[in-house]
Amino acid sequence: MILRALIIFLILIQIDAFGQQDSIWNVMILKKNNKPEVNDNMAEFSPTGFYLYRNCFYDLQFKDKTKRTLRLIDIKPDTLIFIGISLKKDTNLNLPAKDSFLIEYKSIDKLLLIKDFGAKTSKKINFNEYFFIFYKSLLNNRLESKYDYVFSGGVSKSELIPRLSSFGITYNFEYGGKLYYHSGINVPVPKYSDEEKVKALKGIMTVLNLLINKQLNVTIQ
Repeated sequence: MILRALIIFLILIQIDAFGQQDSIWNVMILKKNNKPEVNDNMAEFSPTGFYLYRNCFYDLQFKDKTKRTLRLIDIKPDTLIFIGISLKKDTNLNLPAKDSFLIEYKSIDKLLLIKDFGAKTSKKINFNEYFFIFYKSLLNNRLESKYDYVFSGGVSKSELIPRLSSFGITYNFEYGGKLYYHSGINVPVPKYSDEEKVKALKGIMTVLNLLINKQLNVTIQ
């Protein structure tokens, strides 16, 4: 616990040293023994590394063997904040999910990438082979929902929420506590400028160096 607090404190110091006016935590999932890269699309799964995005559903298996489909709403140091699937039905399509879950990243065992939405078969990504790199950034890694009619004769539109699958990011809608596939239309992903990529990599590399070597090298510019 003391070491974790020290790491967070040192990370905050190095962020200030870079002269950034940032206040948003993001997290990169980086395959061990790989060099981090920031590409135009970091939302889809990549075997070398990717980001977790707010307002996106993830299918997760925990170390107690339970499986849950959860919607990421916020990111804090070492902690991911989720909500579950809404119980909304025809009589109330605007019913939001109320319960939130604060989950320490170390409790997550695997990421499940759905390959068949009917049979719910999935590709399993073992998080023991990855680093979780929490860092601060000016950018809010978030995917936006869209709205459309999903029921015949419907009078109101349903929210279509991004979900990470083996096909990439897909749109899904909530109904009665379950999540249903709607479409595989490409979900717009926030683009990083070259300058923003450099700033993100500085923060990521500093945290990675700290995780691997327990060292902190600060470059003041």
